[in-house]
Amino acid sequence: MSPSYELAREAFWTGYQPGFRFTGAEPGTPEFFRDVEEHRYSLEPHIPEVVQFERWAGRDVLEAGCGIATDGMRFARAGARYTGFDGSSTALSLARRRFEAAGVDARFEQGSVAALPFADESFDLVFSHGVIHHTQDTESAVAEFHRVLRPGGTALVMLYHRGSLNYRFTILVVRRALAALLLVPGAAGLVARATGEDPAVLEGHRALLREHGLRYLTDRGLFLSNNTDGPGNPLSKVYSRAEARRLFAAFDDVQTAVRFLNLRAYPGGERLAATRAARALERRIGWHLYVKATKRA
Repeated sequence: MSPSYELAREAFWTGYQPGFRFTGAEPGTPEFFRDVEEHRYSLEPHIPEVVQFERWAGRDVLEAGCGIATDGMRFARAGARYTGFDGSSTALSLARRRFEAAGVDARFEQGSVAALPFADESFDLVFSHGVIHHTQDTESAVAEFHRVLRPGGTALVMLYHRGSLNYRFTILVVRRALAALLLVPGAAGLVARATGEDPAVLEGHRALLREHGLRYLTDRGLFLSNNTDGPGNPLSKVYSRAEARRLFAAFDDVQTAVRFLNLRAYPGGERLAATRAARALERRIGWHLYVKATKRA
């Protein structure tokens, strides 16, 4: 990985962790962890269904890119022998604090998902939710998952879905149009009211427009990266089902599933996403592409 990318990645993910923007509580407090957990599973109720935390009781689980280990706590509570791994010291500090406060055992390590510091065949499950599509060397990360899994072990990985409504329409059409509006004096307030977006996030997009000019709108990779997890994110990738299967070709059995429409950019979007019709539609054009891959026994 290039040094410039590594610096940008560290800076972004140190300052931003999923869920932080959805609570006003002091990081590290019980209220903070409660708010983050409640928001995660209310916004993404498919996660427990897909992951089946209870299935991994008594098994060795590695979460590659654990963040503050919101999912990790679910694994540990269900009886898994849990190891959390992340590149952010900020996230790991909070994760350790949470587990210690709850009196729950876990192991935490820091490093790169493309070079895991674990012995071959150490885990029954490698779980990675929304992480490896943010790294330059995604292929090496998948190879590492395969290496550290025991024969018959499972990799369960979420990637961003190329065939999703969120990518094809929300990001490439709606968000582009809204970003272009930010060039108009006074339009930022209108966009904030229409979408509920944080004004600080909109200012981040305005800064990118000033830095890159119209290239910000026309460079698909640049625009995608800054419109998934927020302005300043150095890299995001999207994958089709076929591309995901090729990525995990070293595994014996590879299955894919799609969830989560991600309608939060639209007025009333979260309520709409909870409807029966949306739940059915998300299985075709959802934003989260889950790969369940089994290592040959």
